Amino acid sequence: MGTSSSLTEQQILDYLADNPEFLDRHYPAHAHKLIDATGKIAAQARKEARRLSKANKSLIEAASVNMAHWQALHHATLGFLACTDLTAFGQMVDEELPIIFSLAGARLVMPASTAIEGAEAAGFLILEDAQIAEILDAKQIYLGPAKSSGLFSTPSASMAAIALPDQLSAPVKGSVLILAGRTETSFSPDQGQTLLTNLAEIVGVALLACLENQSLTG
Repeated sequence: MGTSSSLTEQQILDYLADNPEFLDRHYPAHAHKLIDATGKIAAQARKEARRLSKANKSLIEAASVNMAHWQALHHATLGFLACTDLTAFGQMVDEELPIIFSLAGARLVMPASTAIEGAEAAGFLILEDAQIAEILDAKQIYLGPAKSSGLFSTPSASMAAIALPDQLSAPVKGSVLILAGRTETSFSPDQGQTLLTNLAEIVGVALLACLENQSLTG
């Protein structure tokens, strides 16, 4: 076998495989324990390999979903930037946004106290300030079960309500973007909110630009 200093682990394993009586002859009291330990180590190694494989698969799947969401946000941004009037903006919210993000529906809600003329004609929903506050549940973002407020023509399993940025002027400030989920877990409180916050900022800025453009051309 050569000197012990020059032996590799693989050489030792190969030797033991070719000479199974070696352990019984030199370590009769411990041979079975060594063999048992080897089996346990191998089993543990297989278990750890399966765990790591599953974890890596979960990370890859999560990364893929995350990438898809940010790509959708990019497409939505381009769509809203292309809107030059309220009609196009309303169509973007009601028709295109659900397709881009695979939603059951989307609505922009304006408070009655600051709603612009022609908001309903553009497809926006007008609600009292108290109703909007109830939908948001005193938060900037609500994620959870759908609330029955006549927001959508068909029932939704879950919903997200995101207040448009406060730093923008009324009626953008106070308005809310509402998204309807296809399943009960489409929007849940434990989900990250960064993407939705960014979406609300994009919607708010695009809406403000449409309002300013309308005032200049009107």
